[in-house]
Amino acid sequence: MKNLFLILILYIPVLSNGQTIVSLDSAIAQALRTHPQIQFSHQEIEQQKALKKGSFNLDNPSIGAEAPYGKKFEIALQQNFQNPLIYIQQSKVGKLNVSLAEKGLSLSKTALIKEVKTAFLNLQIAETKVKQLTYQDSIFNNLYMAALKRYNAGEADLLEKVSAEAKSKEVHNLKMQIQVDLQNAQLQLQILTGVSNKNISTNQVLEKANANFPILILGDTSVFKANPLIQYYQQNILVNHQSLKLQRSKLLPGFSIGYLNQVGSEQPENFRLRYGITIPLWFWNYHSQIEAANYQYQMANTQFAMTQKNVNSEYQQALTDYKKYFESLNYYESTGLQQAETIINTAARSYEAGDISYIIYMQSLNQAFEIKINYLETVRNYNQSIIQLNYLNGQ
Repeated sequence: MKNLFLILILYIPVLSNGQTIVSLDSAIAQALRTHPQIQFSHQEIEQQKALKKGSFNLDNPSIGAEAPYGKKFEIALQQNFQNPLIYIQQSKVGKLNVSLAEKGLSLSKTALIKEVKTAFLNLQIAETKVKQLTYQDSIFNNLYMAALKRYNAGEADLLEKVSAEAKSKEVHNLKMQIQVDLQNAQLQLQILTGVSNKNISTNQVLEKANANFPILILGDTSVFKANPLIQYYQQNILVNHQSLKLQRSKLLPGFSIGYLNQVGSEQPENFRLRYGITIPLWFWNYHSQIEAANYQYQMANTQFAMTQKNVNSEYQQALTDYKKYFESLNYYESTGLQQAETIINTAARSYEAGDISYIIYMQSLNQAFEIKINYLETVRNYNQSIIQLNYLNGQ
């Protein structure tokens, strides 16, 4: 009996002309292929790869002309080199930035998957509610037509007719509202997936999601190793630590090499080579950059600690929600849905036999249908808590 509710509402015919049927897996795959955020993240990776190629960035050479004796100009060349350690550190920063962009892509994918799962769930709920309210609308409309006939025949009073009409219009109005919610859910999934047809349908039986996640002990952050947000800010620490090393390495002396003809071509040895070092004398410039990089590194660590606390708090909240809705679902599946069907069937027989009044019959139906609608909301909240838990675990 516990599945009678779902069987009843999901086998009511639904128009499918012009519909695009999507599964959750296909919706996720389509979103990952077409969503601009994913394309942006891929472009960011390519940007960082391009920047890494410029890690060995030589200064522009100096080319000039001199006339040592005022008679003829001779060419002079000079090329400056930074300390080799600087180029090594720049290459490491570039490599870490590529990895950071890749972590950003993983973060974007996980966030998008969560959005698609939520949108898909909302569409399933809306579809199921439309079927449920269509069923209710049919029942209360039939009751109203019966009450109207009985009233016209003098077998029912005005209160029964007006009550039946009011309830029929109320349910019909709710049906119209949920149809608007259905259109909004279709639009949200269409935006995320890029499906051209607005008339999207899941065409799937609404079921509670499978729970497969670790139970977190308060203060334990080891389960978050797969969390893309945690991984992103861990990588950000490495980037900023390497950037600090890069700024410190700029205190090291550089080198220069050049060619200069100081005597003219008429002399036996008509060229000279020049070697030298560049000394970072203006230390305050480097000191300010090192200090700024150090603060940036500290901020990256603080941001990581904040993220850990936030993710921990969100996980605990989602876990609490999961446990709450799990217990609630157990009630509905073991007792609530069976009671709702019993109320509907018993009230119908009692009303037809004249054992209860029309008002009592209406109240009984309202109670039963409210149980079913509350069950749907509980399934939504339960599945949403699992979506959140899986997202926090990087799934």
